[in-house]
Amino acid sequence: YPLIYFAVPENPSPLSERAIARLNAYLRSGGALVIDTRDGDTAGNTEISRLESLLEGLDAPPLQPVPANHVLMRTFYLLQDFPGRYAGRQLWIERAGSGSAPRGDGVSGLFIGDADWISAWAVDEKGRDLYSVDGGAEQREVARRFGVNLVMYILTGSYKDDQVHLP
Repeated sequence: YPLIYFAVPENPSPLSERAIARLNAYLRSGGALVIDTRDGDTAGNTEISRLESLLEGLDAPPLQPVPANHVLMRTFYLLQDFPGRYAGRQLWIERAGSGSAPRGDGVSGLFIGDADWISAWAVDEKGRDLYSVDGGAEQREVARRFGVNLVMYILTGSYKDDQVHLP
């Protein structure tokens, strides 16, 4: 799989040594891991200690917030934010130039956020939205567009970062 989406449960148990080893091998071979703590309804930042204990042993690269000029902002749709069920949240990616990217093209393999994207994207068997979002239909549409950008970025890398796509 080119992408694993991990929606962190409410009271997660630490991952087993085998699971961590398999995730590390997956990331080293070019896979992408999207971790959504779904904590966006809380004031402030994600509860980092909870995430750290859950992922102890994962060979995570140094992270940074997505820069305003990052290719993820324009992989397909032009975006200003990465909302999910909650708006105005931070998305963290591999720090540029960290040298640990197995792909060699500077494309992040790890994404961490708390916007609860999976709930914003969720629909029932009739295509009806399952959960409310802070900003209504417009925010849900931007959340879906972020999902498209995320998958395209993971699958195609930074092809939109070339000279043809500069202003």
